[in-house]
Amino acid sequence: MKKIKNIYFIGIGGIGMSGIAEIMKNLGYKVTGSDQQKNSNVLRLKKLGIKIFIGHNSSNVENASLVVFSSAISKNNPEIKRAIKLNIPVISRSEMLKELMRVKSTITVAGSHGKTTTVSLIAEILDKAKLDPTVINGGIINSYGSNTKLGKSDLMLVETDESDGSFSLLPSFGGVITSIDNEHIDFYGSKEKLIDSFHSYIRNISPFGFLAVSEKDRNIQAILKNYKSLNIYKYGFSNNSDIQAKIVKKNKDGIIFDVEIKNLNKKNSFIRNINFPLIGNHNVENALAAISVCINFKINKSIIKNSLETFHGVKRRLTKIYDNDEVIFFDDYAHHPTEIRETLSALKSKSGRLISVIQPHRYSRLNENYGNFIKSLRDADISIILPVFSAGEIKIRDINSLNLTRDINRKKYTKAYYASNFLKAKNKLNHILKPKDTVVFMGAGSISSWCNDYAKQFKLKDLNVK
Repeated sequence: MKKIKNIYFIGIGGIGMSGIAEIMKNLGYKVTGSDQQKNSNVLRLKKLGIKIFIGHNSSNVENASLVVFSSAISKNNPEIKRAIKLNIPVISRSEMLKELMRVKSTITVAGSHGKTTTVSLIAEILDKAKLDPTVINGGIINSYGSNTKLGKSDLMLVETDESDGSFSLLPSFGGVITSIDNEHIDFYGSKEKLIDSFHSYIRNISPFGFLAVSEKDRNIQAILKNYKSLNIYKYGFSNNSDIQAKIVKKNKDGIIFDVEIKNLNKKNSFIRNINFPLIGNHNVENALAAISVCINFKINKSIIKNSLETFHGVKRRLTKIYDNDEVIFFDDYAHHPTEIRETLSALKSKSGRLISVIQPHRYSRLNENYGNFIKSLRDADISIILPVFSAGEIKIRDINSLNLTRDINRKKYTKAYYASNFLKAKNKLNHILKPKDTVVFMGAGSISSWCNDYAKQFKLKDLNVK
């Protein structure tokens, strides 16, 4: 890449693209790019001195040595067309990531759910063990203030993206599969093809490396029958797990649990009374995945324990955005029924009502998981359903939030209200809120920005009262 001077990123504001752009900037390359609109990633990159155009214009790429495009970008994009006409090399994000990974010993984390938190936990442990990895994550790691970090070692840690199948081609020394769910079926066409892509992912893991997997996931277990010689660690709560957690105590601030690591150097080993500052059994499983990776680097158990106990979390993963001892607000990325169910289960309390405010993400996802979406709301006392965030998709007939609200109420799992916009959702919330209520805002679209602004109004009100 010595002859390449100016790398131009189309769709630079995406979480994956922004991470690679930041890494290349830190490696000394000139980086520029474009996106359709400003967001927090665009603003963060601009502060680093990266020039970013808002909107796609063919003239933007004229001084580029290499053009990298996001999977969300159409091949008819004017910047791609102009680059091809000028004979500028044009590659996808996954190809760019693959090039980066060629010079590093890479651990990848794959799966339908839990990847971002798992990567963040692994990064926390590796950092505290002074292994200094390069990290590319799918969410903002609070301790970094970014989703990426350029490390000095030859170790690299990457969250993969299975939405376009590219993750299956990445060369890894070690890997993690957190789960395999009905996700991105619109791209794969069938669950069988989705599972085939995970076979390809495993085949790209070094035979000298390792694979950590969720013990409870049936789709994963079915796949593993084909890989007898690979060094595999199963993690979970079951006695069949190689890395097994046992819950000691739960409270509103986290979970205390023990971990048994079986047959490590021909004997069982224990990490006891980990005071973990995240809630939900799914986050304990993410911690187990991180432990499964880190024991391969012979990291001291006291470092692992301390790293988990001092973990600062990930932005939009059950992030508490308001708490005045009467009501609590959480902002969460959950947008698939499995994630919604886990989030609500983690927040369910006997002392007050649980209110969910949901912005469904993509018509295709809602269509593929319609029945499970309705069931996922069982633990919510009240649910407010916002319009579907399309993410550029074309509408599917009868698949919309108004019909979803009606069908939720027919099943009577929760009391659901439809809000046609954020203002109506706000008015509804203001009308129904009571002391001891917990409200969780969920979705992968624009709901996060809105709910954080809504929480700020409550904070300002509190300051004025004082």
